[in-house]
Order: sequence, then C-alpha cells, then structure tokens
Amino acid sequence: MAKGFFSKLASTLRGGDAAAEVLGESSSESGGSATQAQDSSAVKTTPAVAKKIWPATRLNIVERVWGEGFVTPGGTEQVKKLLPLMDLDQKKSVLVLGSGLGGIHQTIVESTGAWVTGLERDSELAELGQTSMARANLKRQAPIHYSPLEHLELKPKSFDAALSFEGTDAVMDKKALFAAVADALRLHGELRFSTLALPDTHGPNDLVKLWLASEPKSATPHPWPVEALQALLASLNMEVRPVEDITADYHRWVMGGFMHFLSHLSKAELVASAQDLMSEVEYWTTRINAIDSGGLKVVRFHAIKLPEKRKSVAQLTAARKAP
Repeated sequence: MAKGFFSKLASTLRGGDAAAEVLGESSSESGGSATQAQDSSAVKTTPAVAKKIWPATRLNIVERVWGEGFVTPGGTEQVKKLLPLMDLDQKKSVLVLGSGLGGIHQTIVESTGAWVTGLERDSELAELGQTSMARANLKRQAPIHYSPLEHLELKPKSFDAALSFEGTDAVMDKKALFAAVADALRLHGELRFSTLALPDTHGPNDLVKLWLASEPKSATPHPWPVEALQALLASLNMEVRPVEDITADYHRWVMGGFMHFLSHLSKAELVASAQDLMSEVEYWTTRINAIDSGGLKVVRFHAIKLPEKRKSVAQLTAARKAP
C-alpha cells in the first residue's frame, strides 16, 4: 500500500498521469493540473552544491507532514500516547534524546508540567529548537542543547524518565550512550524509546543497505538487532519490558502525514514546493522499502531502573584495597 502511494506521488511530482488520483483532482479542470504548470526541469535538476540537511524549504514540508515542532512520524499523537503511562508531573524531570524542533518538549510540558532537558545531535536542529523554546517561553523549563550523544556525560540519578523517538538511531556507541542514560535515571526511572532495528542477527539485507547508504553521512543510522538491544539494557541493571512492534503504526503515521499534507496543499503550493517535496518522497520511499522488505522493524523499548545490586564481600574487600 505504501509503495503504491509513494509511486503515485512521485509520478505526480514528475508530471505523470497519477496526479489526479493522488491529489483528488481532475486534470481536466479549468487551468489544468498543478503538474502541467510545473516545468519538469525544475523537479529533475539538482544543484551540484552541498546542501544542509534541514534547509528552511525542507522544514516547511516536514513540519506540515509530521506536525509543528516535529521531524519524525507520529508527532504529538505518539508522545501523548506514552505520557499517561509515565506518571509525570511538575516535580519530575525528563531527559529527551533527539529533541528535534522542540515539539516533544512542548507536548510534555503542556500535558504534564514536567521539567525537560533535551539533547539534539544535529546542530542545525538544536539551534532551531533552542529558538523555538525561547519563543514558547520554555527556555528555562525545557531547554535544548546540542550534543552528538557520543561519550555522553550526565549527572547520576538526575532524571525520573528518559524518552527518545528515533533520536538515538545514528549514535554509533550505543553501549556508552545507554550506560550513561541508565546511570542518570533515578530508582524506578523509566526509559522509553522507539528505534529502527534489525529483526535478527543476520545483518542488513540489500534494501536496508540501500536505505543506510542513502542517509546523510552525519546522520547515518546504526541499527542493532532487537535482541542485542534487549540484552544491553538488561546488562545495565534495568528491567526490560516486552518490546512493542510499532511498525504498523509507523506506516500509518507516514501515510497519514503525507495524505494530510497533500489534502491541504494548493496547486500553487505544489508548484512552488515540487522539488523539495520530491526529495522528501524519495527519502521516505527508500526507508519504507527497507521496512517492507522485512529487514527493518520499528520497535519501542521500555526499561525501568532497578535498585543497585548488593555487592559481595569479595567486591567490597577489593574496593577497599584499591588505591
């Protein structure tokens, strides 16, 4: 279903016959279709210069697809679905890994009153997110800081919860990252994060490899097998709850986001944004193809910080003898 949708949408942007079907408009209407008015060379030509990952033209599309303040599927719906399960209030503190433009922060604060500290590994998004938080008068309660999330140093036992929505996917040293996060959680603190993961230990298939190669070099994901992530969290003295497969929800969010965007797009806007929209469609086509191949899943983890294990006599003796 998703493949067919994106194929039709790509055909629309290239001026193909599927335009009317995707946009719900007839090409025989007065004035012709939007794609007929668009110079095809404007869509197919790509400037031979280095581009930012998040230029304003792309963000204009992304926020209209996923929701204001969000750069990943699910938007407010995904955040609000989790918050009632987390017992957050104005006395609690939350760590967000991958803050994006700050939509996650605003949703948490508005829904719970909790204090949020956000870390964003993309410097462009971090700067824009900081501006958004200042504009929303949340610079103090929900700040966003730039951090590559590699070799992360956090104050021990300083957070009641940690959240991430694909924000850790591009981190190479996941062991160090989650060790730091686990150490930063208070007793019974919760870690909830969604991620793109490999379904088994056989390694990525060809379509997953193609997806990885298509990602920006500075944001290339490093997907782990689901069972490897489970084992890592368990080794960090955390109770790992059953992993939730949200691949079907992810499909729905992606399809729904683009359909909502297109349903509110005028012909003039389509002409103006055709090239950037085409790039975004191609980006998501590669990712959806990898997921549909069965070689990639979207899963959500939930782990709870356990009491520290009591040290044995031998361990205590060794610690006293240590210089």
